[in-house]
Amino acid sequence: MLKFANLSLSQKRFVVAVLEQNKQYKKDGRITLKECAAIYYTLRDSRTGAKGEKIGYPNWLFNKNKVERGVYQLPLPTDADMTAYQKELSEKQTPKVAKAKAKVTKLQKAKTVKVKKQDVVADKQEAIETSRLQKIINESVEVDEDVEDFNQILKENGIEV
Repeated sequence: MLKFANLSLSQKRFVVAVLEQNKQYKKDGRITLKECAAIYYTLRDSRTGAKGEKIGYPNWLFNKNKVERGVYQLPLPTDADMTAYQKELSEKQTPKVAKAKAKVTKLQKAKTVKVKKQDVVADKQEAIETSRLQKIINESVEVDEDVEDFNQILKENGIEV
């Protein structure tokens, strides 16, 4: 069996609304399924706009507080439970003011970039290129220009260039 103190706020609202609508349930607390549905629908229909108290259908009551077939036991509140409910309801209705927090952003440490002198880098590149070029020249086979002219050989064979 559920106790009033263990219910959620919306479940407590339903029990209090039932007790306010029908005083007979304060003594016994036994309610039938038809009476429960009728009370729910009258509360729902009497609710005006968005300002009225919204109460959900009591499915939570049917599986835990079943006395017999079609009869259920309402979790009746004591006087201490009612004062705690009123206090909880007033806290829920008053909007909470959030504390303003100053947003602190951390400054990132500036990165230091080391720049090499361009002249030094350019000189190194030139030295590398000249050394490569020099290496290719040294490895290549020397050709004597005076030995034979390729165009001359073509003309002798009847090919005009």
